[in-house]
Amino acid sequence: DGDGDNRSARVHVVGAAATTRAPSRTMDRAQQNELEAITDMFNKMTEQCFRKCVAVYKEPDLSVGEATCVDRCVHKYMTVHGKVQEILGQQAQQAQ
Repeated sequence: DGDGDNRSARVHVVGAAATTRAPSRTMDRAQQNELEAITDMFNKMTEQCFRKCVAVYKEPDLSVGEATCVDRCVHKYMTVHGKVQEILGQQAQQAQ
């Protein structure tokens, strides 16, 4: 049964993770901060691109024009976000 195989694989992974050394609280907090930042960025991007590209929400699917707009908006947002992250990383290195 395929489901049984997946369940045993999950148990194995959980068991393997439980035997490794627990990460420090600092690492947990850093990971939590990163996850929150990514979630915030995704939510802002979704809201801004939807507001820009979907004028009237009347159909269950996006029109071709709306889909194209969303694709471009997401690409632009991610490109700018990447550049900002790169600049902030360089500034952080220079400050050290």
